[in-house]
Amino acid sequence: MDFGLTEREEVLVARAATFALGFSDIDGSPPWEQWGDGGWAGLCLPEELGGGGYPALASVLAFEALGRGGIDRGALFALGAHLFGCAMAVANHGSAEQKATWLPRLASGAAVGALGFSEASGGSDLDACGSKLVADGIGYRLSGAKTCVTNGSIADLFVVLARSREQRSPFAYSMVLLPRDTPGLTVTPIEGVRGLGATMPAEVEFDDCPLAESDLLRRSDLGMAQMLDIMRWERSCILAGSLGALQADFERVVRHLSERGRHQATDHALARIATRTEAARWLMRQAAWRLDQGGNDLVQPSMSKLFLSETIAECTGELRRLVAGAAWRGELGLADALDDALALLSASGTSEVQLNTIASQIGSGL
Repeated sequence: MDFGLTEREEVLVARAATFALGFSDIDGSPPWEQWGDGGWAGLCLPEELGGGGYPALASVLAFEALGRGGIDRGALFALGAHLFGCAMAVANHGSAEQKATWLPRLASGAAVGALGFSEASGGSDLDACGSKLVADGIGYRLSGAKTCVTNGSIADLFVVLARSREQRSPFAYSMVLLPRDTPGLTVTPIEGVRGLGATMPAEVEFDDCPLAESDLLRRSDLGMAQMLDIMRWERSCILAGSLGALQADFERVVRHLSERGRHQATDHALARIATRTEAARWLMRQAAWRLDQGGNDLVQPSMSKLFLSETIAECTGELRRLVAGAAWRGELGLADALDDALALLSASGTSEVQLNTIASQIGSGL
């Protein structure tokens, strides 16, 4: 296993660190034009369609550098959902026409992408998927609703999972591309979220939305396989920015404690945080490296997402505890950091979803 980077990839990571330094005071909604101008919105998309052509490993290390440089965690999570979720879904599963239509716009930041998977009735339980795609003799009609859709409030393109057959089967699902101006599509922003506010989440409803065959991602029975592949990419890569932010928080707390006089109790806590963060970094790199090798297993992405999200949440909570009254007064940004970190436990699949995936492969050699 080789985590080494080419000279071009090393330049990318260095450029991400420099870019973040001049960008760390920006808060709120993700600045999509700047994401596009910097090439961040299309890092791992094909070069011939406007992307950077970088591998997954270099892309996650660039995201980590952006987070370590101070860019808002929610903004980076939103960018990751756009790139590793929606855009890579089109890149890996779209037709030539779909790629030509959408990838240049997604790579430039001119269009924002979103995934519509979760539903209020069942969360990540596919058997509870109530969104339905029905053939009408001319094309298809989509009905149903999705919840907690990252980027939903501002997205130009939704990649949506729907049930296309009544029977319980892995081939009973379809994935469709749904432009924002599709008739029957209604978007309602979710207000007052705690953590990752810059992800601009929304409720998305489909009221008999008309679709053509060309709006499906390949065949109408491949939705399950496509969703699993999309999740491989998203779960392997989307937390890189938040891991970088944890490293920045750690370094800030170390400086704060050093100014006040460190002692063995705090040093031991810091040592544990440093160890867990480094272990998370290696697991993230391994997951991204496996994507670059063409790996298609589900376990490694789930292990990475599980360990990173729980490490970020637990270590951020410990950092806040270590600075005591300073955190209570709102110093060092740890209150907002903890809200963001706790939100990661649910985003892109809960810990229980990841544990189910991992447990299903125990005994099969993982």
